Amino acid sequence: MRNLFPILMLITNLSLNNDTTNNSNNNNNNNLIHTTCRATPNYSLCLTTLQSDPRTYEAEGGDVITTLGLVMVDAVKLKSVQITERLKELEKSNPEWRVPLSQCYMAYYAVQRADVTVAVEALKKGDPKFAEHGMADVVVEAETCEYSFEYKKLVSPISDMNRDIIELSKVAKSIIRMLL
Repeated sequence: MRNLFPILMLITNLSLNNDTTNNSNNNNNNNLIHTTCRATPNYSLCLTTLQSDPRTYEAEGGDVITTLGLVMVDAVKLKSVQITERLKELEKSNPEWRVPLSQCYMAYYAVQRADVTVAVEALKKGDPKFAEHGMADVVVEAETCEYSFEYKKLVSPISDMNRDIIELSKVAKSIIRMLL
C-alpha cells in the first residue's frame, strides 16, 4: 500500500498538469481567434463561426491559423449546401425561375466541387495562395447567381444567402491571406 501512494500522487499530478495545459491551449487559441477576427472584414461573423467549431480549440502550434482557415472554408461549403437546398425548394414552387435557378446551381456546384475542394487541399498542403483564389472565386460565383435573376428582371429570392456566403468567403480569404 505504501508503494501505491507515490504512484497515485504521480497520476493525480499528471492529470492536473494535463488539464492546465489544455486550459492554457484553449485560452491561447481563444485569444488568437479574437486577434485573427479583428483583422478580417467582419469581426462578429468571424468570431461566431470560429467559436462554434471545436477544431479551433484543439489546434496546436503553427497549425492554428491553418485550422481557422479550414473552419471558415467549411463554413463556406455548408452555406453553399444550404443555398443549393433552397434552390431545390424554389424550383418546385417557382418553375418560371428555371433559367436563373439553373445558373445558380452551376455556380454553387463550382463552389462545392472546385473552389472549396481546392481551398481545403491547398491549405492542407501548405499552399495558401490557391486557397485564397478559391475563396475569391466564391464571391464571383455568388455574384453570378445574383446577376442571373437581375438579367431576367427578377428579384433574387436568395439575395440574403448570396450576401452571407460572400461575407463568409471574404473572412476566409482574409484568414488565409495571413498564411502568405
